Amino acid sequence: MISNMKNIRLEKIADMVKKGVTAADIGTDHAFLPVLLIKAHTCRKVYACDVAKGPLRAAEENIQRAGLSSSIPVILSNGLQNVPQDADACIIAGMGCMTAVQILETAKDRIPQMKQIIVEVNRDTDKMREWISRQEYTIEDEIYVNDRGHDYVAVSFAAKHHSIYTKEELLLGPVLLEKREPAYLAYCERMIEKIDLIIKQSNGNAFQMSELETNRSIYKKYLEN
Repeated sequence: MISNMKNIRLEKIADMVKKGVTAADIGTDHAFLPVLLIKAHTCRKVYACDVAKGPLRAAEENIQRAGLSSSIPVILSNGLQNVPQDADACIIAGMGCMTAVQILETAKDRIPQMKQIIVEVNRDTDKMREWISRQEYTIEDEIYVNDRGHDYVAVSFAAKHHSIYTKEELLLGPVLLEKREPAYLAYCERMIEKIDLIIKQSNGNAFQMSELETNRSIYKKYLEN
């Protein structure tokens, strides 16, 4: 059953989707995002995809309840494996970074045909950007959202050539870095506090400490500018 509680994270991700694309929501769970996209008239069709039958049954029930079965086909698919070729946008939200990378690696041949790919991973967004950078793809948009006390960053990219991103851009995000939104600046301040706590409590190796110190320095310099 579709919750009445606003899901700011999914609403903001839905706002990122380019109007007119045929999207595939990978790991759709309850199909909240496809329903948002159709109701907002952003897309005429959205594929609600999941690797497990249980979430797909819940998705199908919500889609039927919303009266959108003709606009949101439900597909059992491991990543983009069974997604029809007319899908020209892809959304991978709420997964771990390694899972998202694996999905994209498996579907590498389809990425050049995609007008947009949006990825929102649970953590290690900088690692997700590193993967995008290694492919020399272009990050076109990024959003930061704090929803119910949790921090989320969504990254939208396309297979347009871009030179390798800098360490600062990988950590902060090339688009978010330029936006300088107050909420994101506050997030960066919290990240410095988190790093300070980790360094204080950790017995980690020299490499880990060096990486943390580098990241701390990047956050601090960004906030001071």
